Amino acid sequence: MKYTLILIFSLICSQVHFVDLPDSTGVYQPIIIENCLGLDIGDEIGLFDLNGLISSDCSDNYSELLVGSGVYNGNQLTITSFGSIDYCDFENGYQLPGWIGGHDIYIKVWDASSDTEFVPEVNYITGSGQWGDIFTVIDELVVNELSIYSNNHFKLFDVYPNPFNSTISIRINEDLQSSYKINIFDLNGKLVDTIDNKDLIHKNFNYNASNLISGIYLVNFTSKDKNLTKTITLIK
Repeated sequence: MKYTLILIFSLICSQVHFVDLPDSTGVYQPIIIENCLGLDIGDEIGLFDLNGLISSDCSDNYSELLVGSGVYNGNQLTITSFGSIDYCDFENGYQLPGWIGGHDIYIKVWDASSDTEFVPEVNYITGSGQWGDIFTVIDELVVNELSIYSNNHFKLFDVYPNPFNSTISIRINEDLQSSYKINIFDLNGKLVDTIDNKDLIHKNFNYNASNLISGIYLVNFTSKDKNLTKTITLIK
């Protein structure tokens, strides 16, 4: 029975989704994730550079690149990521694919049970949130089924300041052609408030959360073709 459980756990924690990694370059950046909310054991976390170096023949090709990944096992997780090398200025030089220093760290989560990618909200407590730091520490990574992955929608709206005390500003960054709604959920997925889009004058709205208790909430934006969720932290 003991060995059966070990085998089952090993199968659950085998990486199957974020596996297309570049070869090791000798340039590393550890990403330490202390707490994960909304993940199950066996879900995977992928680290990306959305404009990483993908060529090795000095052709300077750049694109979205998976540079590190790991399987969530219920505990703190450390993921090693691979940085790029560019020696093309030297005779017989070469390049090696990887992240590029100064680019933003981009994270996706794969839900194994639904075979779906999500964009988590993360809070960096060590490091700049960019590639090139000695190491990076995330104290909290939050994923919710409302946050279905989409590169094009990630900058759709901003919330600030965050954390906040009672009032937070929501700013829409795009001109939208269809109606939309903004809902506020707690971490259990319970709807706690709704913002009518007619209140978003000039695409900016100050939301008063004085009726909510301190904690982490999810701001979900949905329209005909867009769906994005960001976490906010209310501190009273």
